[in-house]
Amino acid sequence: MSVAALSPADLARIAQSPGWRAHRVEVMDTAAGKVLVKGQRPARASTLYRALNAAARLIGAPLLQAVPMHGGAKAQQTEVARLQALHGAGAPVPRVLHVAPDHFVMQWLGAEHLGTLLQGGHPHAVRLWREAGDALVRLHGRGQYLSQGFARNLIVDTSANPPALAGAIDFEDDPLDVMSLPEAQVRDWLAYLQSTVWTLPLSTAQIDAQLDEWLLHEAAPVRQQFADAARRLGWLRHLPRQRRYGRDTVALQAAAAAAHRFTLRQGAAGASHPIS
Repeated sequence: MSVAALSPADLARIAQSPGWRAHRVEVMDTAAGKVLVKGQRPARASTLYRALNAAARLIGAPLLQAVPMHGGAKAQQTEVARLQALHGAGAPVPRVLHVAPDHFVMQWLGAEHLGTLLQGGHPHAVRLWREAGDALVRLHGRGQYLSQGFARNLIVDTSANPPALAGAIDFEDDPLDVMSLPEAQVRDWLAYLQSTVWTLPLSTAQIDAQLDEWLLHEAAPVRQQFADAARRLGWLRHLPRQRRYGRDTVALQAAAAAAHRFTLRQGAAGASHPIS
């Protein structure tokens, strides 16, 4: 889809707007349509990174290590570069329309994301879940990956009939700074499962069949590393399932349970049907 250029008047109004300076992001109407203006955030503290990295080392899963979010101009440079690379590969991401020293402007895809539709029981939620997973397979097939592959970063166009996946957002970090491409792609799947499986109105058999189908279309290194991650994370299925322990705990438990079932299926397949 072609995107109109921003006019000089639009650019001047955006540059002078206090909205994105106060709130870091601002949706604005322009001659090119609705756009999202994104200012720079301060660098993140490293304490959380050290904790996540220690946990990743403890369970032997390097793909779970924290990806540095540098903040400032470096984070903006990273996000712009990732968006441009993804768009060049044909991935559904916002077009970058303008880059300034302290902000940049991109297409606004919409306000609704897959996570809210799943949690709200939207009638098209399951179809959209499958659509987003299919898009992730295609993305990986083009040698690409997300940064934060959570349902909250998968925007849905609810004005379409039927609603459709509009694209992915949030690319301020680059997983390839600390891991390989197959690890980054497995990380996408773990984030996607953790943020969706817990709220899906599907049986475990339906979830498992869909996961198996997706992974059959992945490259062998991704399938192998996903299987290894599933084995290492399966013990987390013993976490509480009750919502009183928090949504994050329930979500992690459900994803770990799906990972454990995947491990069991691989074991049952036997040596004559290896994952590779």
